[in-house]
Amino acid sequence: MGNSINALDWPQVAAPVLRNGGRFPMPEHDPGVEYVSGGTVALHLYDYTARLWLGDRLVRLQPGDFTLTPAQLPTRYALDGTGYHLCVHFETLPAGKSPLHLPLHWRPGPQGRWLNERLQEIIHLHRLAEGDSPEAKLARLAASTALQSLLLTVAVAVRSRAPASAAQAATRVDGVLEQVRRQLDEHYREALDVPALAHRAGVSQNHLSRKFRARHGMTLQRYVLNRRVELARHLLAATRLPLKAVAIEAGLGNPQYFHRQFRAIVGHSPSVERELAMRS
Repeated sequence: MGNSINALDWPQVAAPVLRNGGRFPMPEHDPGVEYVSGGTVALHLYDYTARLWLGDRLVRLQPGDFTLTPAQLPTRYALDGTGYHLCVHFETLPAGKSPLHLPLHWRPGPQGRWLNERLQEIIHLHRLAEGDSPEAKLARLAASTALQSLLLTVAVAVRSRAPASAAQAATRVDGVLEQVRRQLDEHYREALDVPALAHRAGVSQNHLSRKFRARHGMTLQRYVLNRRVELARHLLAATRLPLKAVAIEAGLGNPQYFHRQFRAIVGHSPSVERELAMRS
């Protein structure tokens, strides 16, 4: 593998085998110290600034940056002081047909918090996977599945990212939209107050509505309605609540409105949805 590589080719369907992971210190040291991983890929998430050489490529790290180091690719660091990073090593797999092209260096922006939380979860599962007990085997499977999901999500996020020339302007927009989406996901059963959302996000209503629709392919109102119908479908399948109670729990108001909106989105009535769920 050459030292000028810029991406890691990884299979779209895979069960990564984790070898180690944790939150590790990186002391201040001479950039002449070289790291080379034998048969594993190294994934890092940093909380410090540094210069990093991925083979021949120089990367200037910032807190929150994500890197993937393919097996056999030498790396060197130059830090101003001791820092910490989250790290997992997993075995290399053949990329196969139509592989994911994952960046060796990525700045996640608004997805950084999610990435940090998911990586800590993977590390925790890996720690639970020691031994041959049924619980350990299950934890290994969970860690492997979570890691593959993380890599797939990174591939989606990278492909949908704005061009570099627009990256700085897009960063704030991404943060605003992520903040609003989280707010809607947590409070979709409540009445939608677009002026309040826009005020909290520090943008105008028109700007928020336009950018949200461009990002998600639907209006704020439709996004909330979809989340309510999603909850209604879950309640219809998992409970025996009367349809009126389902409508209220899902924030869909009176039964007539509930039936009309449910049928428009799902294609059949709530009663049919419950019947289908009972048969499966």
